[in-house]
Parts: sequence; structure tokens; C-alpha cells
Amino acid sequence: MFVLEDKALIAYFRKKLLAWEKENFVNFPWRFCNNKWHSLAVEIMLQRTKAEQVLPVFFDFCNKYPTPDKYYKNKNANIFNSLGLQQRNKDFKALAKILSDKNIPESKEELIKLPGIGEYVASAYLSLHQNKRAVIIDSNVIRLYGRFFGFDTDGETRRKKWFINLAQELTPKRNFYLYTYSLLDFPRIICKIKPNCTKCILKKKCAYFNKS
Repeated sequence: MFVLEDKALIAYFRKKLLAWEKENFVNFPWRFCNNKWHSLAVEIMLQRTKAEQVLPVFFDFCNKYPTPDKYYKNKNANIFNSLGLQQRNKDFKALAKILSDKNIPESKEELIKLPGIGEYVASAYLSLHQNKRAVIIDSNVIRLYGRFFGFDTDGETRRKKWFINLAQELTPKRNFYLYTYSLLDFPRIICKIKPNCTKCILKKKCAYFNKS
């Protein structure tokens, strides 16, 4: 178990990430989407999928399916074919059917009851599209936190209470929107599996960099 008690280190980490994100925010179209159906759908598309792959699919989806019923009623609809994720379409069709008759829930507890909506998708939708603070956790976030703060990670890290508590503590009460996007962009551009440490604004206090 890892316990973070250094408040100055937390402040440093947040400040650096927020400053970096302000300069490196990527203008993907879904980041400015006002259609709740499209916003929820794209977070399902983006789960474990590169944003660049989703880009053309998202445009096509928005043009063809402005509402859930349009998708549900089209028996040939499968936006996941071109992403190589056909298995997601069964749950997505079930989701479209439900949302044809009801509004998208506004709480995480209700969202995760829907087909194909897990913790990550629900949190991303709320935090990034509905201006509601919700903590995202995925493999990129785990890698970034583990490297910077210097703790070991494995396939079970995301489910451990201490890590969930850490992610909660690190996510600011304000600026959570920009901070959450920094957790998406920074590991994608800088703290990749093979990290670009020479361009990292965190390296001064990064446990991984200073150890290696």
C-alpha cells in the first residue's frame, strides 16, 4: 500500500500538469460536443482505443445517428466495426434502446447500471462533458501516478482502495476538467509506455526519472 502525505508534492504535481495541459490541450471535436448522446457514445468508443482512430468514426456517427432511437432502429448500425471492436455493439444497441425512452442519467451510480457503461466511461462522461467532478482511472493514469510517486503497479492496482483514494486526493475540487484532460493527454504524448523523459515537466521530482 502507498500513502501520500507530502502535500507540497501533490501541489507540485497538479500545478505542473495543469500548466502543461493549458499549453498542449488537443482540440478533438468531442471535447466541444453539446449532444449528450454523442458525448456518452464517444467515451465508449475511446475506451482502450486511440483517439486518432476514433476521429473519423465519431464524425460518421454524429452525422448518421443524432439520437439513440436512430441507432437502435437501424438494424445494420455498428459503429464499432471500423474500430475492430464489434463485440461492443451488442451492449451499445441495448444502451441505445434504453436511451430511446429515457434521458441519460446524471449520476455515476445510475450510469453504471446501463449496458456497456463501466466506472471509467461513467466518470469520463460526467467529468469531461457534464462538468461534474468524477475521478478517472485507467492504465495510463496508473502508469503516470506509479512512475511519478514511485510505487509498483500491477493489473489489480485500479481496484485497490488505497489507489482509488490516491486518485481522489490528487483530482482537484476545482479545475478537475482540465486536470482530467491532462491525465489523458500527458501519458499519451509524454509519459508513454516508452516515456519521453527529456520533454517531461515533472522529471525534477519524478521518482522514475530520478531512479533511472
